[in-house]
Amino acid sequence: MPSQQQIETFTLAFHKVAVDRLRERPVLKQHALEVLNRWESHGVSPASQPYRDTWRRLLSDDIETLTQAVCTDTEQAATLRGVSPLGFLLAEDERLRIRREAMAT
Repeated sequence: MPSQQQIETFTLAFHKVAVDRLRERPVLKQHALEVLNRWESHGVSPASQPYRDTWRRLLSDDIETLTQAVCTDTEQAATLRGVSPLGFLLAEDERLRIRREAMAT
């Protein structure tokens, strides 16, 4: 079973790549907003609403603000990565490679 540190290493590495994808193709921000909408239409927990609201704000802001909020080693960034709508940005093979690298640390 992965340690909490390995999980954090994975989610941080994953999000660095995902945010780079958003930087390359800003139109993908709209897809992330659609993910949030889909979650809400399926009745996700009201307790996570503040995090979804934060993601909406970040996706509407410039990419540097998003990077600073999500790709740092802080508790708030880790929490946002835990409720991230960016999972669609990486292919399964990329995700597995990043996971293997994180688990090796």
